[in-house]
Formats: sequence, structure tokens, C-alpha cells
Amino acid sequence: MDDTQDRYAGDGAWRQWFEICSVAGCGEEDARRLRAQIVPAMMRRLAACGVSPEETQGEDPVAFFDAFFQLRGSREGAKPLKLWFAHRIRAEGLAMRDFVCGTLFGAASGRVHDIVVDWIAALKGWRPRTLRGEDGRRRLVWEGAPADEAAAALQAGDAAPDAADLLDAEPLRRQIEDALSRTAAKLGVEKSAVALLLYATAQDVPLTDAAVLEGLQTGKSRAYALREKVVKRMKAELSELGEEAESPLAGRLLLEVCEAAVPAATRVRWENHA
Repeated sequence: MDDTQDRYAGDGAWRQWFEICSVAGCGEEDARRLRAQIVPAMMRRLAACGVSPEETQGEDPVAFFDAFFQLRGSREGAKPLKLWFAHRIRAEGLAMRDFVCGTLFGAASGRVHDIVVDWIAALKGWRPRTLRGEDGRRRLVWEGAPADEAAAALQAGDAAPDAADLLDAEPLRRQIEDALSRTAAKLGVEKSAVALLLYATAQDVPLTDAAVLEGLQTGKSRAYALREKVVKRMKAELSELGEEAESPLAGRLLLEVCEAAVPAATRVRWENHA
């Protein structure tokens, strides 16, 4: 299973990283601890995408990790992604460990996947796209990649998940689905609306997105007000599950459950504009 929790660099190291914008600029010990968490996570994801360490041409994964957050703007606005995440940590009262081990390095839905996909695109000049297969699962495909390399990357990306993850997933998935249903019932809104708000927030899709507003069947002001209530209520429901709800696996399953419950018309609009 993912050892991100065991490698966690510590709250102090990550807070320093948010302040100064680079691992190299942190204190020597904090920088060492950050590298010990970032490098293995990125190299595991690189291998999962079918790319060998030799193909990085000696580039430092930590340098690309830093650049991704410094230069890439969030879809919520023009500010760098790092500043947007720092705002979310404060606004939503997230524990630093939960944010780092879940949102950044979660087993399947962590942002490290996006970082490594961008890294591969920069290294090889390929263009990443995600397509939904006949089984309903999303798959990463590489446009511009030679057929043999694209096939290897696809095969690696479809590798079976860790057996321990599978054992834990189904009971927890049902609990998360129940929490989603309870949140909708207590707020008096459709489950699909709750799922759409949570999924859009997790994926940094702005609530001003036309597909989001159409899926919610409401205006901008109402959408923002409803999201605040949904996030607060869902956090309360998940807290009833105990420590298990704070795991990276729970974060991945929540994203999957919400994606599955998003209105079909909204998914179609997003996919058509991917």
C-alpha cells in the first residue's frame, strides 16, 4: 500500500514549503524530509504510467513538483495553485497531514497524479487525455506517443490496485455513499447536487462553470451558499466514521462516489469539452 503516511515530512516542513515556495529553500532537515516524501511518490506514479526513471534524463522530480504549484493557476482563479490550496486549508480548517497525504498524495485521486502526467508530457512531448471506457472507468491515453510506448503506458495505468485497498474499499465506499445520502436529505437537496458541488470543489472546477450551474439548476450566489452548507454537513457526517474517514483511501473513494453521482448531463458536457 502507499507509504505516504509513514513518510510524512511533518506539519512544520509543509508549512515552511507553503511559505517559501520551494523545497530547496527550506531548512536542511525539512528539505530532506520533504524530498523523502515527494520523490518516492512521484517515481511510483511515474512507473504506474509506464515511464522508467531513466527516461527522466536525470531531471529532479522535486524541481518539477515545486514548479507545478508555483506556475500553474487553479481553475478557481488566476492565482498559483499553491496559494489556492493554502486558502482552502485555512477556509475549510483542514489538518496539514490530511491535506498532504490525501489531496496531494492520495493513492488514486491525489494531485501527484496530475503533476506526474504534466512531467511526462514535458519530457516526451505527448498530450494526455482522459477517456471513459465501455466499463465506465476513466483511462489516461497519450496522443502523439509511439504505439508501443502508448500501449505500455496504458497497460501500466490499468494495473490492478493493491489487494489490501480492495479489502478496505467496499465497506468504506458504502459508508461514504450513506454519508452523501444523509447530507442531501438533511439539507433537503438532491444527492446529485451534493455530489456535483463536492466533486467540482475537489477538482478545482469553478462554480461559475456553465455545466455546474446547469446541473445544480441554480444561480451563482445560491451555488456558493449551498456549497458552504454541503461541505460543512459532509464533514460532520464523515467525522462519524472515525479515523478511517481521514485516510487517503477515503478521499479517493469520496471522489469516485461523487463522480458517479454527478448528473449525467453534466458529465457529458465536461467530456465533450475535455
